[in-house]
Amino acid sequence: MIKYIADSSTTFKGLKNGMEKNPTVWTNQADTPAKMQEKIDLLDSMEKDIEGIKEQLAVKQIEAHKLCAELDEYAVRITSIAIGLEGNNQEKLLPYGIKLRKPVAKKPVPTKVLQSSITDDTDGSGYIISTQYDSDADIYEWQKGAGADPAKTDVIPEMKLFKTTTKTTFVDDDVQKGIRYFYRVRSINAAGEGPWSEAVSRVQ
Repeated sequence: MIKYIADSSTTFKGLKNGMEKNPTVWTNQADTPAKMQEKIDLLDSMEKDIEGIKEQLAVKQIEAHKLCAELDEYAVRITSIAIGLEGNNQEKLLPYGIKLRKPVAKKPVPTKVLQSSITDDTDGSGYIISTQYDSDADIYEWQKGAGADPAKTDVIPEMKLFKTTTKTTFVDDDVQKGIRYFYRVRSINAAGEGPWSEAVSRVQ
């Protein structure tokens, strides 16, 4: 759960609980347990919207990366035609924005099974998530899941798309104490996706 939403939700749950346990003093008051529940429901709905947008963004980032890779191949073909038409003349190629250079070898489909690590963030809230560098990766795709039992490390929960990034290290502050979170990662480039890493987990 997103921390700041969880904190606000906890506040309203406490207020609702107090009202329900002390109904006499709250009789005829405009603020009721039902109104507290409305606020809790609003927070839950907002979190679902945010998680949905985050997942959509991660998907769109992957789609955009693949589209750019496809268009890059098209641009390479047109560039080759231009070079052929202009007789490999650098001066004539300048208006096209073409600078002659050595061809760059395409990366193969990633094959490395990455290794990941989790440590508590320096402020004690959230995790620092890291993986090893993969020379064949253009981006790293992360999945995240919340375990049902914080004591169990061998039961892998449902893993959902969490983040795509070019970095090998990032901070996840959207965690709740007492819940075990699992993460796994794979490398992606224009040629395809690599294998998923083993899921690693931690609980605060």
